[in-house]
Amino acid sequence: MTEPTTKLANLNLKITEDERWAFKELCVRHRMSQVDGFRMAAALLRNHLENQDDASGLGPKDESGDQA
Repeated sequence: MTEPTTKLANLNLKITEDERWAFKELCVRHRMSQVDGFRMAAALLRNHLENQDDASGLGPKDESGDQA
């Protein structure tokens, strides 16, 4: 969970109604909050992208598109 000193913020996303309900249903089916589901999805995406960079040998890139 978050630390008590962590400032919370909203995240607004535009997705289809079907995607919204599918995500909500998935979280309910696995008895997890949507916040925990989002955090897990973000961690999985981060790991996937970092492993992809490692496998390509290119390494992570900064926001300008240059290698870090």
